[in-house]
Amino acid sequence: MKKVIKASCALASLLCLSGTVMATAPELVQSETCKRTTQGEEILRSSEFSWGMSLEEIKKKEVSVYERGFRLKERAFLENGQVYLPYTPYGGSEEKIKLSDRFIKSVIAHVEEGLKRGYIDAVIFPDMGHSHLFIPQKFYDEKIKPIPAKEGHKRYELMLNHEETRFLYHTAEQLTMIDEDKKLIDDRKIQWRFFTRNLVGGNKALGKIELLHNETHSHNTARSYEEGYRYWGAGFNINGSKNGCFAYKRDGKTFYFDLSLKDLEP
Repeated sequence: MKKVIKASCALASLLCLSGTVMATAPELVQSETCKRTTQGEEILRSSEFSWGMSLEEIKKKEVSVYERGFRLKERAFLENGQVYLPYTPYGGSEEKIKLSDRFIKSVIAHVEEGLKRGYIDAVIFPDMGHSHLFIPQKFYDEKIKPIPAKEGHKRYELMLNHEETRFLYHTAEQLTMIDEDKKLIDDRKIQWRFFTRNLVGGNKALGKIELLHNETHSHNTARSYEEGYRYWGAGFNINGSKNGCFAYKRDGKTFYFDLSLKDLEP
């Protein structure tokens, strides 16, 4: 059974803008570091983390990864005023996906509002580090399905920039929440994170987020949304880094994160 808890807010600084793909506003990105992956730089790997981490371990790891400036491989980059997200199909060559200002503002708002509400504690894989998509079924049938799989970049450009797309973040991904008896740990903060771990954000740059709850799953992992939407499993990854591309506010200070469609390698 799925329950939807709706939580919304209007972030005045992020109100917005048409959905067309446009040159990216300079305040959204750290232009000097929002560049393509280069040889020799520190790339974030899955071996940096482990399953069953405590909340304090995750928080400390976030600071460590951020300050060391680890980057995501094949991450979004700025080129001639436009942000692109690389996409490389299996056995194919890299293509570029244009990202709209509205999409970027939406993801920034998801991060900021998630932190403000205590739904997340760290912008990093063990907590808020990956996403999935909910696509309107009608839009999928008419616009996405006809595109050949080998042209996946065209699919992603449409899905990521469509104003009715929803983004699902499975937070607390590697956080220990269940004890040896397979029961929820008797800790108020851990239980809060358990019940708020399915964060869904819209794509209209309004800062609106929802929470999903899956009573049938041991770790409260939800994969279904409202009627009329279909689940798309392969979303983007996100990671906080001092050298990151996109700027967000946390406790009045500016921090940065990267986005990539490529999963972390060992």
